[in-house]
Amino acid sequence: MINGTKTKIIAILLLCSAAGFADDDRPRPSRIVAAGPKFRPVRLRDGSLRTIVLDRRRRMATSVSSTDGAKTWSKPRDEFRLPHSNMGGGVAAVDSQGAMHVILTHARGKGRPAAGLFIDLWHCRSSRIIEGWSKPKRIWEGYCGAVMDVKVLRSGRIVVPFAAWKKPGEVVAAPEGCAATHASSVAPLTGSNYTTAVYSDDRGVTWRQSPSKLTSPCFPGYNGNNYGAIEPTILQLKDGRVWMLLRTQTGFLYESFSKNGAVWSPAKKSRFHSSTSPAALTRLPDGRIALFWNNCEMPPRYKKAGVYGGRDALHAAISDDEGKTWTGFREVYRDPYRNQTPPRRGDRGTAYPGAVAAKDGTLVLVSGQGNRRAMLRVDPDWLTARHRSDDFQVAAGRMQRASDPDARSVRVTSDERGLSGWHVWKAFGPATGYWRDRTQGPKLVPHPDKPKRKVLHVRRPDDKDPDCATWNFPAGRKGELTLRLQLRRGFQGLSIALNNRYFNPGDPRGETEAVARMTIAADGRLSKTTRLAFDKWYTLTLHWDEATRTCRVSVDGQPAAGPPVRKPGFGGVSYLRLKSTAKAVDRAGVLVEFVRAEVGGLADP
Repeated sequence: MINGTKTKIIAILLLCSAAGFADDDRPRPSRIVAAGPKFRPVRLRDGSLRTIVLDRRRRMATSVSSTDGAKTWSKPRDEFRLPHSNMGGGVAAVDSQGAMHVILTHARGKGRPAAGLFIDLWHCRSSRIIEGWSKPKRIWEGYCGAVMDVKVLRSGRIVVPFAAWKKPGEVVAAPEGCAATHASSVAPLTGSNYTTAVYSDDRGVTWRQSPSKLTSPCFPGYNGNNYGAIEPTILQLKDGRVWMLLRTQTGFLYESFSKNGAVWSPAKKSRFHSSTSPAALTRLPDGRIALFWNNCEMPPRYKKAGVYGGRDALHAAISDDEGKTWTGFREVYRDPYRNQTPPRRGDRGTAYPGAVAAKDGTLVLVSGQGNRRAMLRVDPDWLTARHRSDDFQVAAGRMQRASDPDARSVRVTSDERGLSGWHVWKAFGPATGYWRDRTQGPKLVPHPDKPKRKVLHVRRPDDKDPDCATWNFPAGRKGELTLRLQLRRGFQGLSIALNNRYFNPGDPRGETEAVARMTIAADGRLSKTTRLAFDKWYTLTLHWDEATRTCRVSVDGQPAAGPPVRKPGFGGVSYLRLKSTAKAVDRAGVLVEFVRAEVGGLADP
């Protein structure tokens, strides 16, 4: 094992606090695995995990293995020699005979994609006992993007879905309604790519390309690159169909279905909101399906300039009925540096997931970009929990015991300061090159009545945007959200919104597209009959029900007027968003002592 000792499970990003009003879900949340490989592993027939890692300097494909569900990993072992030093990829699948199939990429040429620069697909196969390998060979020529998946169907067919960059002059049919939408647009109707697949029926000896070319709409002025339908993931359903989810720039994942993995239906909008980021589908040993994706809204441009966004949190949901209904919609990975000044170059964020279920049912997830890339272990039962709570009582850098008795001590990084489960950043300054600076907004301050405790302070302390604090909990079509708060004298207003996806703190759609939203006016008024006094604690509860489109509010158990459920959406409510509505500097703001969520109801079928 690495360094001869068991790898510690480090909760850099706990989805719950580790003390005080800690998230009282019994199953374990996601935890980062220290020293784990940064590429998705596959499960072998004996239940062990193996990951292919490319050593480009030595032109060697190596592997590391785990026999305990990604808790510890072996030393690297040489597997096969790479034909070229600049090869990438490494996604893999295991067939029914136990052989491992690895898909690689190779960049060649220079210039524009699909014109002078190409990225080809390559394949390599092990023996049944993974002790010998075939010579890697090229199976497709062109320019492909990031390859996210390869699956072996029950028929034995190997399917590799990918996006191909259009060749100069190549015309691909636009989705239904796309041409009308973009009749006056100068942007490509479907972007620079289409999605297709290659497949093999003889265990990788020969390969054929799918005749399907899947596309999605693109929009002028989009905050990002109009790549089109790209970076697909696939999963075979119990009825034999193969389900594909694709990254798009429409605000949703698109989906397609195939009877055989070769011919695909035209891609259409799925129910899943998403920024322009890929997803990952995997099946658990008990038959459930897990989905990992960025359930985030891409922010708008800032003063016409592009800005980074949509990848501050990675989410997961689980289905026990072949994707008809879903539970969870929980953050399994948050950008650990989200509240800090971001790097000016290079990719960052939590996107690009790859997951596999270990033999004990634990989901092993690898995701992130740049120095955010990490391996995590996720308990799938944690995704089906119905409650969460937080009272911020984790001291900075202090060692705490995890609720999992098998875990080591866990550490909360000093920059989190008890806000490990929250997004509290805000952007400021000009936007250049998809970069805009960030700083922490809401902070923890001493409790005014309990000196040993901390409370969340939301306000507008300066001329930057008002503070905004966002918190994720298990999704529900109905439920109850409780928070204990105090308006400080001088308070200038607060918005309380319930959302079904993540919005950047500065994005006004976090309020305008909320499932339900209420405000507390500067004078403390909730309604004509309810007014909160300053410097006094109140327990505020929101009871929402999307079926009846109601959101009832109570203050200290007494009914108060509540807002309607304005925009019920797929997934149910899964976010609390607290934002100062102060028009000028408000150093008083509001204090929050704790939050709790109890939910019920599955996502819409």
